[in-house]
Amino acid sequence: MAFLMELTPLRYFVKLADVLSFTEAARELFITQSTLSQSIKQLEAELGAPLFDRVGKKVYLTDSGLDFLSHARKALEEVEYGVQHMQEMQHLYSGKVRIGVIYSFFSLLNLCVLKFTRAFPQAELSIVYSHSVFELVELINSNKLDFAMSYNPQEVTALTEQTEFARFPLCVIAHKNHPAAVRKRFSLQDLREFPVIFLEKDLYTRKVVERMLMKYKVKVKPQIEVNSTPLLLEMIRTGHWISILSQDVALSSPDLKAIPIKERAEHMHISLLSLKGKRQSLLAEKFMETLHDELRKIKERHVLGFGDSAETADMSPDD
Repeated sequence: MAFLMELTPLRYFVKLADVLSFTEAARELFITQSTLSQSIKQLEAELGAPLFDRVGKKVYLTDSGLDFLSHARKALEEVEYGVQHMQEMQHLYSGKVRIGVIYSFFSLLNLCVLKFTRAFPQAELSIVYSHSVFELVELINSNKLDFAMSYNPQEVTALTEQTEFARFPLCVIAHKNHPAAVRKRFSLQDLREFPVIFLEKDLYTRKVVERMLMKYKVKVKPQIEVNSTPLLLEMIRTGHWISILSQDVALSSPDLKAIPIKERAEHMHISLLSLKGKRQSLLAEKFMETLHDELRKIKERHVLGFGDSAETADMSPDD
């Protein structure tokens, strides 16, 4: 028998499936527990299958409930997208875009946020910072972010879609007043001449750096290791230490210099990460357009003085 299912019971079902507590779900939905319980019973009767097992005070999804959950989520997302689409088509751009970002892209993100919020003042942005690429992947896969700006993770699950939009070479990063800053090129062997600070070994950037050093059989023992890019940059700004990082960390910092590496440097590949199959709102798409536009401007401003033979940034998805 065909039937038209109402959206409210679906919302109640998804919320209960998320928190697995009638008390908590009812509180977050601003309804009584009896209203929630009755709605779930009616939904189970309509579907002809139990969606939850109730064991004492604990609630568990049944196999039928787990299977139906993905369909319910998709249905609610489609309706939400349709409403937002109609609003946006009438230039009533509202809603929220949830963005994840690693530290290296803060400056780029700031430019995009400023331009975007001026163009769409009714839009809301939720920005989540993480120093871990893998944490951003987890947030994407749990649908807590619409997309994230990140270095390419070495491994992604089948749930994650990554679209590369830029790449930057690794460079020696030094304060502009550091003795190394006068160099036009920097050999990896020369790292031994100065105190070096690196990110910790379990972080993605450090793994790429170590791969490059191993390739050229160069051993570098850092004096200091840190787990935070902001902290590392502040220590570089003392003028005492140098490091190896992606070129982009120095693009918006006039007090820092990115010195090209003489050897063929590894590149840090940058992607937009999103949930595979997720339909982005028009508002999210507008933000992505803003991002690509700012990247083109950066590319035009920074041929970076690296010379024709040096490794330069490739910041266009069409190159």
